[in-house]
Amino acid sequence: MTEFTAFRGQHDGTVKQSVGRVDNLGNKDVLMKLTHAGLCFTDVHYIEAGIALGHEPVAKVVQVGSDVRHIAVGDTVGYGYNHGACDDCDECRLGNDTLCNERRMYGEVDTDFGGFGEYAKLHERFVHKIPEGMAPEHAAPLQCAGATVFAPFLKHDIKPIHRVGVIGIGGLGHLALQVANKWGCSVGAFTTSENKVAEAKSFGAHDVIVTKRADGKSFVPENDADKFDFIICSVSSQVPWDDYFDCLKPRGQIIPLGVDFGKFETNKYISLLARENKVGGNIVSNRYQHQKMLEFCARHNIKPAVEVLDLNEKNLNTAFDRLKKNDVRYRFVLKHQE
Repeated sequence: MTEFTAFRGQHDGTVKQSVGRVDNLGNKDVLMKLTHAGLCFTDVHYIEAGIALGHEPVAKVVQVGSDVRHIAVGDTVGYGYNHGACDDCDECRLGNDTLCNERRMYGEVDTDFGGFGEYAKLHERFVHKIPEGMAPEHAAPLQCAGATVFAPFLKHDIKPIHRVGVIGIGGLGHLALQVANKWGCSVGAFTTSENKVAEAKSFGAHDVIVTKRADGKSFVPENDADKFDFIICSVSSQVPWDDYFDCLKPRGQIIPLGVDFGKFETNKYISLLARENKVGGNIVSNRYQHQKMLEFCARHNIKPAVEVLDLNEKNLNTAFDRLKKNDVRYRFVLKHQE
């Protein structure tokens, strides 16, 4: 067992420097020394759980097991929200490791290491090489935020002919806009703030719908041609779902991505019947989607907007406090000290 510096959440909502641990290396395991890690709002949900925090890591490989074939010492790598699966059930055989009954998700397993710790250890199947030329501070948020917004384009068969709306221009939303634009879609952004219109367009939105209007009028497009085939909800809260159902074309689909534990409430049950609308869930990316996301973002120069801080207890607590206040555009990345 190896012990090292890590940062754990506390019951009082703060983060403290602590001790992290990884078990001895197995034959198919990869030992990584972390260099950068993004801060995701999901970390806020786990801050009182006492675990080693961080799940958007980039690292250098320092040791590999004797049977590792696809990862080498010195590689720059990352890993996603899911750390493992049985590889033998129907979902795993279909490539859906994130839906495996034995999936190993951040926050539930491997609670002694995380992106804000010095080391991490995973089976090589769940470690991804970072494309050459991609800066580690840009690669880090892609391990969760990028993977989360990219997966629906494959999972729900979004095509370049589709019109895609994105609710929220934050840590997830600003990446979803870039992916949808480079995918070739007609892209609309929903925001509550006039102040984000120009920025949304800079990320790839072709048009922006401000949902809180001074005149009090509805933001729902009047013509079906202006409505959406898919609406991706990137915010970590409940939104006025009835209005967004009205923004869908026939057979249009809402895809919630942001983690929230409130009730999903709507009076638009009839839309599911009369207009054949749908709601489609998404839980991060499976391994195939994750790898294709990295390739796609590298090919199209998709980058998160980041604010980089040196990793220490003070900066990490500051980042958590500011994230809770929505005071970041749009992703904190903590850089491990040499």
